[in-house]
Amino acid sequence: MRTGFVVPVLAATLLAALTTTDEAAACGGCFAPPSQSTVVSAHRMALSISPKQTVLWDQIQYDGDPESFAWVLPVKPGAVIEVSTDAWFDTLDAATTTQIFQASVDCGDGNSSGFGCGDALAGRSFSASEDGSNGGGGPSVTVVHRGTVGPYQTVTLSTDTPGALNGWLDSAGYAIDPSTQPVIDAYIAEKFDFIAIKLQPGKDVKAMKPVRVVQPGASPVLPLRMVAIGSGANVAITLFTITESRSAAKNFNNVVAPVDLLSWDFKTQGSNYGELRTKVLEQKGGASWLTSFAFQGGLLSQLPGLFSFQGFRTYTTAGNGSFADTIAGAYVQQGIANAETMDGACSASFVNIGQSSAMVSNPCPAGVPLDDPSCGEVGTNEIDARTLACGKLDDLAIALNGLHPKDVWLTRLEANLPRAALGSDLVVEPADAQESVDNMHQARIGTNVEVFCDGSAAPIPGGGKKRGGDGRGPLVVAFGMALAALAAAARRRISVTRA
Repeated sequence: MRTGFVVPVLAATLLAALTTTDEAAACGGCFAPPSQSTVVSAHRMALSISPKQTVLWDQIQYDGDPESFAWVLPVKPGAVIEVSTDAWFDTLDAATTTQIFQASVDCGDGNSSGFGCGDALAGRSFSASEDGSNGGGGPSVTVVHRGTVGPYQTVTLSTDTPGALNGWLDSAGYAIDPSTQPVIDAYIAEKFDFIAIKLQPGKDVKAMKPVRVVQPGASPVLPLRMVAIGSGANVAITLFTITESRSAAKNFNNVVAPVDLLSWDFKTQGSNYGELRTKVLEQKGGASWLTSFAFQGGLLSQLPGLFSFQGFRTYTTAGNGSFADTIAGAYVQQGIANAETMDGACSASFVNIGQSSAMVSNPCPAGVPLDDPSCGEVGTNEIDARTLACGKLDDLAIALNGLHPKDVWLTRLEANLPRAALGSDLVVEPADAQESVDNMHQARIGTNVEVFCDGSAAPIPGGGKKRGGDGRGPLVVAFGMALAALAAAARRRISVTRA
């Protein structure tokens, strides 16, 4: 029998406490009309890289009530923009958020603590005069594609003329800081196109519907130079990578949390992880990326419990009470709970596919839905990407195109970059150490333990005691997977237990 508990929905609040209110985050440049004030307050990204394609998912949460804003991203020619699902980031974020469990203590009276509740710490239409065919943009800006994706109007622009894109944005009614022109012109010189999106949010809308940009070929680069446009003093970024190695930053400092220094305060029921995280991210002047989760098979395979004897993690969605053995399965269940699909049949094949060394192949043209009649057939000994899609829930199918499931790693990278660190784009490469990094930790040290032991406590020497093989019953390992506020923090909760 599976047992577990749901930790109260505090993850979003605790995560916010790790950042200051003047931090802003954006992957592309965010432009607002002169009469509007838009402050981007949270940001999540995912990057899937294979020899066939590179996919960038992006989601922004912003403060204020703007009439509209423009989001501009430099892309390689041939890029296609598509709408994504809330379930994708809901699940990736919740399943990989760092969880700290209380230290084991010996009260000296035969009573001792095992695992207690942990804390979760870590997310108007275009007019003809605006599209470059006439007006300020002039003929030097070519409109490659115009369309509607979900709630967005999109335009893909190409130019080889310095200053032309700034002129287009000016003609569209946006206040463009002249200091941004060298950044944009540098991307133009590097033969990038640009995708521009306009969103008309309704009243009280705070979250941007996630989008994904599919580009041909492998391009392990995140355009951080564009992030500086419209950002604050610091940019907080959570990046998930899906590729055939554990990922690391090639041109930034890489860090991991010093988990041996983790302590648990029994009075406040919290850990010092936030302070430790802040200190490691401040290394190299803040130009550091923290790896907080990395597992080969992290998406499609079962992951071990905190200690080896505890079996595997099981994900439950409070919205429908369904269990899932993998993060990919939890994604499907979350999509069902979100009413983004009613079809969960695809998840039955996830575990078997996760053990396969065959390549996943999408037989549909770029930008074409997986159920479109124009889709072809996959090659011999290839895995049809369409078997990984449950109705409109197709992010997993798109993410794994061109990859071999058995070799795929899911890595979570976090940063809090100062403006000075945004002069170079992030280049992702395989980490030197292809070793797993767990997001679940038991504190090594206990403080204010007398609260637990009625004044007679002493922590076990050396910190938390790792128990196993001692004849005791298996402990329940549970941590809350609070849904990020971007999609519906108060809507549903997910918990994780051991199998």
